[in-house]
Amino acid sequence: SQAIYHQSRDALLAGETWGEKDLNKVKKLIDMGFRVSVTGGLDVDTLKLFEGVDVFTFIAGRGITEAADPAGAARAFKDEIKRIWG
Repeated sequence: SQAIYHQSRDALLAGETWGEKDLNKVKKLIDMGFRVSVTGGLDVDTLKLFEGVDVFTFIAGRGITEAADPAGAARAFKDEIKRIWG
């Protein structure tokens, strides 16, 4: 089974950021047997928070499409994911 953990745009606009509370929820879902996808306001620096966590996939929309260089942003995501998870 798969679950998607999403940080809402409203939360991000209200100043919330990815943090331990999100990490704990993602870990709990993984411990329950879900393959967890993470999305919502992700940037390359956010990926470090999930190091050591078996995230199934990251869905990066605006972090790529709204970048000054979308192709470069996509490469940066790919490189950081490869660096952290091999």
